[in-house]
Amino acid sequence: LRASSLPGAMDVTALRRKADQGDAEAQHTLGGCYYRGEHVTQDYAKAADLLRRAADQGHLGAQYNYGICCRDGKGVPQGDREAARLFRRAANKGHADAQCALAQCYDFGRGMPLDHDEAARLYRRAAEQGNPVRQFSLGNCYRHGKDVPQDDREATRLFGLAADQGVPDAMFNLTVHCALGKGVPQDDAKAARPYRLAAEQSHADAQTNLGTHCAMGKGVPQDDAEAARYYRLAAEQGLAKAQYNYGTVCEHGECGLPQDLDEAARYYRLAAEQGLALFQLHLDGLLTEEAAAGRALPAAPGEAARFLAQAVQRTEDEEVRLEALAVLSEYAHDPDVV
Repeated sequence: LRASSLPGAMDVTALRRKADQGDAEAQHTLGGCYYRGEHVTQDYAKAADLLRRAADQGHLGAQYNYGICCRDGKGVPQGDREAARLFRRAANKGHADAQCALAQCYDFGRGMPLDHDEAARLYRRAAEQGNPVRQFSLGNCYRHGKDVPQDDREATRLFGLAADQGVPDAMFNLTVHCALGKGVPQDDAKAARPYRLAAEQSHADAQTNLGTHCAMGKGVPQDDAEAARYYRLAAEQGLAKAQYNYGTVCEHGECGLPQDLDEAARYYRLAAEQGLALFQLHLDGLLTEEAAAGRALPAAPGEAARFLAQAVQRTEDEEVRLEALAVLSEYAHDPDVV
């Protein structure tokens, strides 16, 4: 349920009065406030009651939002069939969000029979109304051939429509298609523009990929400082591959930054803690090299061995697993490893 535009408590008082008088729009708006805890104390039961009252009067937004309450069991008993019924009522009157929600019911067999063709039809109806999130969702259907014939050209078109309306994930997918030549001629310069737009909206994958473009001069002027800046922005959002990339920059003193092994180890550790085997192996290598050179980095005893053990357990890459096992075996008789 989206945020309302109420500026203060006085509006809530007036809104409550209108809702009590049976005004469907006021009931819908106030129900949203209670659902989100906006201007009032959050109360799912009050939210559901207000939305139900508005839905019974034929308010399309309330039918959709009360359906959400039923689907998720917020303020009312959870019920997929009731949710689907409400979504259908609003979808039949052209409510785009309800069309998408009903499509998901068909997609996953929740409250409706499993029917991927009907799901795709509903996704398309929602997308045709210009809803950017639905355009992005339908673009992904065409991208992967899910419920519709696989079609890179149509996927790219829909990503472009959604990207033009500011959807960061659509911007990112559009750049990937441009960079790989999927559905459009390959064009690094064209790919860089939506990457930058998505990166400016804090899309971590876009920041990482734009960093790589800056480092390589692909579609943008080569700029080491910008590459490092984008890697760090993405790393600070917790993206493991960006943490690894920024760690590499720090380890080798690249992209105009001074070498900083402590900082490198910190970012490698953050990536390794997400259980990515290759990063765990790289962290072990850095810790081992620095210990051999008498420059031990801050690390608890056995930390490298712990990451390597995780690498062995989690990786699906047999080469990485065998390398991790070989290095791990060297710790077997180390008294500092517990």
